[in-house]
Amino acid sequence: MAQRSQRYLGVPSVPMTFSGRFLPATMLILLGLGIFLYQNATKTTQSAKELISKEGTLINYSFKKDAEGKLTYGIWLREFSERLVLPNYTMATFDTAAFKTTVPPGSRVAVEYNDKENTMATKGERKLYALSVPALQKTYFRGEETIEKDEKKWLDWLKYGLIVVGALLFIYKLVEYRRQEKAYAQEEM
Repeated sequence: MAQRSQRYLGVPSVPMTFSGRFLPATMLILLGLGIFLYQNATKTTQSAKELISKEGTLINYSFKKDAEGKLTYGIWLREFSERLVLPNYTMATFDTAAFKTTVPPGSRVAVEYNDKENTMATKGERKLYALSVPALQKTYFRGEETIEKDEKKWLDWLKYGLIVVGALLFIYKLVEYRRQEKAYAQEEM
């Protein structure tokens, strides 16, 4: 049997093991799957069907900045023992002055929240997904909007992109490996 020549274009001078050829593709696919699992494990609310609607009496509200300068907007209802916190995306556009004048304490407000969220982990705070005042027919934000804004679309694109690029790289390396085997087989003849 003749000795194989190591002087082929694109072929490394030291032959790579079979598992080493597919390592980058495997890592990309595993990273994409890891992001997929992380995202599904940490996401609390995935659809508006998981939200519970409840109407309650407004006791108090707080529209302040904390010690770090971060906005912390929340309301308290008589029917809830915990503070209901507005979502981050609504704080910048929420008109606190209009809310204070149109919705005084004692008014009935409708809220949507996720009952599965652990309030012990959030220090007695529950995230609001929807806020409205039925008597005034005023909706400040809806549950579908909040869930949509909470989703990280770039993370979805990243995980699917990593899986697709990993699969394409795997196919490319497999075709390249077969071509090299065919070239070696023809050389030995």
